Order: sequence, then structure tokens, then C-alpha cells
Amino acid sequence: MRRPLNGQITPSASVFETEDHVIFGQHISVKGSANSWNVDTIGGTWHVWHHTTIFDRIDLPLWPDSMLEARIVLTSEMCRDRILLPPAPFMPPRGLEYCGAHIAATAKPDSDQPNLARSHMRNWMAELMGWTSNSNPSLLAPGQGPHTKADSYNESLLGPLSFVDLGNSSIYYFNSFDAQDLDVNRPGSRLDLAHFALGSEHPLRTLIDPHVVYQDKNWLDNHRIEISLHRTSEGFVKVSVQVLSLMHPASGISIEPLQNATSRIAWIGPTKQYESYIQSATDSAASLLAIPDEFYAEHDTTTQSAGIVDVRTSHFNSFHPSLIVSAHADSNTPLTSDQCHLDTIVMLPRTYFFDPYQLYELRDQLNVRYEHYGPIELERPAEVMANWGSLLHLNQRPHSAALNATIPIHARYRLPPIAQENLVGYHGEPSGDSHIDLALLPPLSAVVCPADSSKPRHNAASEKKSILRALDMRLVLFDELGLWPVAALEPSPDAETLLRMPVGYVENTVLIQVLTLVVLFAGTVFICLSVKKSLASRQ
Repeated sequence: MRRPLNGQITPSASVFETEDHVIFGQHISVKGSANSWNVDTIGGTWHVWHHTTIFDRIDLPLWPDSMLEARIVLTSEMCRDRILLPPAPFMPPRGLEYCGAHIAATAKPDSDQPNLARSHMRNWMAELMGWTSNSNPSLLAPGQGPHTKADSYNESLLGPLSFVDLGNSSIYYFNSFDAQDLDVNRPGSRLDLAHFALGSEHPLRTLIDPHVVYQDKNWLDNHRIEISLHRTSEGFVKVSVQVLSLMHPASGISIEPLQNATSRIAWIGPTKQYESYIQSATDSAASLLAIPDEFYAEHDTTTQSAGIVDVRTSHFNSFHPSLIVSAHADSNTPLTSDQCHLDTIVMLPRTYFFDPYQLYELRDQLNVRYEHYGPIELERPAEVMANWGSLLHLNQRPHSAALNATIPIHARYRLPPIAQENLVGYHGEPSGDSHIDLALLPPLSAVVCPADSSKPRHNAASEKKSILRALDMRLVLFDELGLWPVAALEPSPDAETLLRMPVGYVENTVLIQVLTLVVLFAGTVFICLSVKKSLASRQ
């Protein structure tokens, strides 16, 4: 898929394709050879691979003029057990990215027709992912993607309308991963997020794996993958891939540079006291890499919880339950500033929805500013809804370190049969068939401050060629909403997220349909006889 640019421009290899390997840990040894780097590690380490390349216009759908960027983020952290290795300072906080596939696109800020721009982006993204009949093999294809059982009946509905509007100029799609499918404890198993989200023949699928031989395997587990696409001034599409992997202690790890690419490797210590190094594929020896103090100091809050966010379901087994959401930030957060505030995001699947009219009536009781994203459709059954779900963004007023809100939600009607669902009985017996159990995702909550454009995230990364730029990880969803989290609240381990939706007995479907036809027929006959009798009495 990586190809010359048809003679229109003749870039050097460094312009056409680049890759950076960054290894982060305490004890790392790297030796360069003619065709590879040999790495030995003591203790677990984090590996980040950042790869950029250029796609010809025939590789992808025609880029809309109004679109600024498209992103695919696959992340597994929130639905996996915590690991003993501490997170690296550049990693997103655990509680701010839902485990699953996030697919988004953002329009240019100067777009004068945002609705038209969103329409073009929806069509482009649907064609990119194979949600149209005349496109490439699909992302999230039936049987290949992270669809839950509850969403299997909607696979045929995937298309442009699967996205919801988000923020001022973005569209967004989400599908959660099943934690059981991510189990890597089986011998020879691999945590391969791309397998759950990208079809094997999709043009982006070939860009995910670095050339690494590790413990007799030619692949790495990946905890997070981000693919971002931009159009260049020459009309081509620049693709940037960032893969975060965990490397267990090992010796003889072989990293082979890509052909016809500018390749570099850096190994960075966990604190300023450790020496860090960098080496390119053309260098005979490594050089010391200066890591600015801001790189470590700026991220102090990302690895520590800044408070707790909790949710409780009220009347969980009714058609009209409520969510009791509470968030409490610690006193050391920067909420004393007039420009910083506490933001919380609540997500619902398509089987439930927020009623925006009811939220408007309760706005004084909620005592927060809020934005609702998702279709306003109150009567249609869940099975015919093309969108993935909806979001509620709660924005607490400045100087307030706590949020307490009771949010009413509604269940969508369900159409039988629902045999593929996990059904339970009226009293919780697992073999029953009267209810559907659903565990909601916990809310996301963070202290948000305006991005200070005058202060770069770290000095070295502000330089165009700094390898630290490979470590910049943009929070999905928050980035599309234009939010800059500076401290993350941790989801409460005692949260109650169970919802139990009443459903009819599937085996009674035929009987109900027959009785419905009988009632309709009887009603029609009764009306006809009544009209005939009325006309006869008048004569």
C-alpha cells in the first residue's frame, strides 16, 4: 500500500516514510547491527512504535474538502486487569478511555456549513470502513469486530447514520470490546486489537505491526492503537500509526527497521536520574538523549487518581430507570482556577436513551451545564436504530469539586426474538427469559483546563524532529470534544451499573401475532356491522 507519489513530487525516503521505536523502562540495553537492533530488558518495559507513511489517492475514498482529520483508536486498558508494571508518564490515564473501538472524524474549523461537512464525513468514513456495498473490506465486519451480542442484530444497519454528532465539528462511533475476547492468558494467545476491528484485507491493516521478533514471536501484544489520517497539501493522505505494547523481560529482542524509511530507536528511563539514548538506523553508535524536566513533571497527575467518580442505578429493573452520578475531585486539583472545571461523560448503548426534553425540564435540578449527543428518537425500537448509542457531557461550574446528579433514562422497545441476548428470570435465575441484563460503562470524569498554546507539552517535543513526539497520545473523545484533561478521576470499584430490561416471552411471539390479527379482524367486523346498523336505523 505504500507507494511512490506517481511522479508528482519526488520526496526523499525520510519525507515519504518514517518510524520511531521508543522503549521505556529501568534496565534496557540496545546494540545496533547492520540490519537490526538487538534489545535486552530486565523488568517489564513499554514499547511505543510510531509510523508515518503516505497513501495514494486511489488507496482510500476521495477525501472530503471539509474534513480535517480522521481517527481510529483501539484501546483495551479499562477492560483488562491492572498489571504490575506502573504506567508510563505519557500513557493516557486508565479511567479516561473506554475499552473498545473509537472511530471519529473532525471538520476544518473554518467550515461554514458544519451539517454538510458532517454529512460528507459520515459518507467517507462509512466507505472507508466497508459499511457500503462498493467499498474495501470492512472495519468492524460481522463476526470480526468487537460487536456485543446485543448489537448483532444491527450489523446490517451499519452505515453513515451509525455516527453521532459530537462537539462543534466532529462525528463519533464507538463499539466496546468484550473483555473475555481479550484474554491473553491462554498459551500462544495474543492481544491483537487490530484483529477485532480491522478486516484482514483492509489497506490500513498492513500498517499495524512493527518488525519485532520477541520471545520467538514476530509480533507484540498491543494495548492501544491509534491511526490518524490527514490530507497533505499535494492531495495525498498522510497516515500516522501509534502502537503501545507491553514487553515482558527478555533478551535477544530483534527490531528490524522498515525498508526505505527513516528509522530511529530511543530508550528512556522512568525518571530524570536514568540516562536516555537515541540511535538512527544509519548511526554507528547511540547518542545521549536529553529529556526535559517537563516531560516527567507535567505528567505527575496522569498516573495518580485525582478523585472518584461513581454511578448508581435506581429502579434498575424498570423501563424508566435513573442514573445517580457523583464525582468528587481531590483538593489538590486546579479547580480553584476560574478556567478549570470538572467534566463528566456518561455513555448509553442504543438500547437506552437520554430524553433531552426531560433533561431540559430538569436543568435547574441538575445544577450543571450539559450537552447531549445522539439521535432524538423516542419511539423507535432498538433493533431499527442505526446509531451505536448516545452521550451526555456534564460540565460542572468553576470552583466546584463535586458533582451530584440524578439523570433519568428510558429503555427502548425491543422486538422479538431476542434469543441471542443473555436472558434472566424475574427473580434472577439464569435460565429465565423475562429480562435482559446489561452492565453500563462507568462514567468518565476529569478536571479540564484550557490548553495553553504558549506552553508546549515538553520542550523537546516542540521541535519538529524530536522523537518524543512519538509519545504524544491524544485522548479519544475528549479530544473531539475540545477538552484538555489535566487530572483524571478513577471509576469507583463499587459502582452499580446493572440495568434489567423487561422483555416478553419469545415462545409467545407466534401466539401474540395470531391474537393481534384476530383482534384486528374482529375490530374491523365490529366497525362494519356498526356502520351497517347505523345506516339501517337512519333509513
